[in-house]
Amino acid sequence: MRHRLLLVLASAASVRALDLPTASSTPSGARIEPEPPLVRRPNPLISGLQRVTAGPVKLFREAPPITRSWVTASIVMAWLSSQRLIDMRNICVDERAVWYRGEWWRLLTNFFFMGDSIISVFFWMQMYHFWECLKVLEIVKYRYEPEDFVKMILVNAVMLLGLKQYFKSMIFLGSPMVMVFVYIYSRTYEDQMMNLLGFFQIRCGWLPFTQMIQDGLQTGDIVPNLLGLVCGHLYYYCTEVAPNMILPASPIEAVRRLSQGLPMEEPPPKEEGDGDGDGDGDAAAAADAGGEPDDADDADEPVEEEDAAEEDSLDDMD
Repeated sequence: MRHRLLLVLASAASVRALDLPTASSTPSGARIEPEPPLVRRPNPLISGLQRVTAGPVKLFREAPPITRSWVTASIVMAWLSSQRLIDMRNICVDERAVWYRGEWWRLLTNFFFMGDSIISVFFWMQMYHFWECLKVLEIVKYRYEPEDFVKMILVNAVMLLGLKQYFKSMIFLGSPMVMVFVYIYSRTYEDQMMNLLGFFQIRCGWLPFTQMIQDGLQTGDIVPNLLGLVCGHLYYYCTEVAPNMILPASPIEAVRRLSQGLPMEEPPPKEEGDGDGDGDGDAAAAADAGGEPDDADDADEPVEEEDAAEEDSLDDMD
């Protein structure tokens, strides 16, 4: 009896170990529909941030590479400076550090610093003007001559570094470089109307002066803007204005003649036969006949002889 009880218990344990599924109440021919996936509601904060940043992100992606890189470096450097994460003495222009310690990066980093007042409205207005002017110049004016765009940046950087030697207190050249781009943009599209601060309509030719007034109100110093204005004017004059000017062959002689009240150059000498119409007629007749002016005179002689013979015959008849 005991052995039979143990056998029944062992068989029940083995059946339980199989872990067979329980019988379902669903008929065997019925189709089981899958459960719908869970739909998560978007976070309103994240969706709001995406809508706000969609426009700036699109503008950033559509911007040309030099404009995008320069503006990004300027904003990042302004933020690092405002948080005291970098020492401004390590990125400013210092000729002794460049020549004697080999810190050549100072010649580049000083052009990316345009102030650390990232909470100031004037800072973002300056960055906006810089963004628009540099983008239009890179996309429109120098679209098919990118080497000319790079040459413009390098030439103006060298001129600013040279003029900086007369202003020892100026250790950052970011603001003068902004004025260079603003001036060249304003001279290229000086008749175009633009919106200033969302309220005023001005010509692009006045944009450098409005930028100068803005920086004067922000910092109280317009010397950096004047340096950028001088460099931008020199570059624009030498590349756009001077090649299209008609200048005399000898400037010294032209100045001497102007001081005497004479034209810059002597008038061209008159050709022979210009005083009367016979020379022009002979030359035109010779050109038509394929010969020289003397040949035209010879061609006129038989006609004169025929006229004389007709006059003699009329006299005989009378």
